[in-house]
Amino acid sequence: PPPTAIAAYLDRELPGSASGPAGPARRTDAGSGGGLAALHRRMHETGKHDEAAQLLVAASHARSHFGAQDRDRYALPPVRLATGPGRVSVVCFPALSAISGPHEYSRFGQAFRDDRNVFVVPSPGFTNGEDDALPDSLETLIQMNVEGLRECVGDEPFVVVGRSMGGCVAHAVTVALEEQGLRPAGLALIDSYPIDASAQDGMDWWQGAMIGGMLERIDRFDMTLHDTRLTTMGVYNRLFIGWQPKPVDTPILLLRAVEPLRGTTIEADDPGRWQAYWPVPHEAVDIPGDHFTTLEEHAGTTAEAIRAWIGTLRIEEPEETEEPAA
Repeated sequence: PPPTAIAAYLDRELPGSASGPAGPARRTDAGSGGGLAALHRRMHETGKHDEAAQLLVAASHARSHFGAQDRDRYALPPVRLATGPGRVSVVCFPALSAISGPHEYSRFGQAFRDDRNVFVVPSPGFTNGEDDALPDSLETLIQMNVEGLRECVGDEPFVVVGRSMGGCVAHAVTVALEEQGLRPAGLALIDSYPIDASAQDGMDWWQGAMIGGMLERIDRFDMTLHDTRLTTMGVYNRLFIGWQPKPVDTPILLLRAVEPLRGTTIEADDPGRWQAYWPVPHEAVDIPGDHFTTLEEHAGTTAEAIRAWIGTLRIEEPEETEEPAA
């Protein structure tokens, strides 16, 4: 349905909704009787997965935004998760779902402790209950993330890591870095799918399975899902509409979860078709866990797969400069 229809639906269902007069940001528990979070959950539970995604995109237009000229004001500092002597640093980008943040990589980072530097570059908008301003365009977001990465690595070699939709961010950052003449040693995508995965033949299960997994974690860990986190998710989904990864010179590793989420359709004649895929040349490896547990109880094996891959990469030596003659 068009945004106007969704806005009308919001007006009916949500008092003081996103389409109504501006007001304080709502703080709504996902399990309560009203609010965007509860409405989103009800739509998912009744099978309206695509409509629920469109709802968040429509509601996202109520969020304040900033342009590239103000990005320094809103940029969040990178988070260091591990320190070690390894020459190649690891710079991670979280998924952009409503439960995202640097914490996604906490166990992953622990696996590299005393081995190498591991950083997470967060995107704005995931402060609970706060109506933070968000980037006005994909270009602004990627520019911020590139600058955050460069703050982490300086002139040292590094690999870029993204999980889930964070893989789209990581790939876009890699494209921007190459355009600036700074090629990462590698790009690792942890169970990432293209942004338009649910529109592909045989992938109509994807949206429901992913949101179902997110909601299951909210329930399991007794989390509160704030409306603002959902509208943040809607903003980033909107910014990536139509985006496709460009081929890059940087080597790409796609790490594919081997355990399907609940609701995944497994085809008898192609039982592996449900797994993560990426539409530009890459190397692929299967890893234990499902879309979420690859960075939860299986974070150690995911980290080991990336560590082993880093060992195969060609790391360019820094150019030596000649000392001026006396």
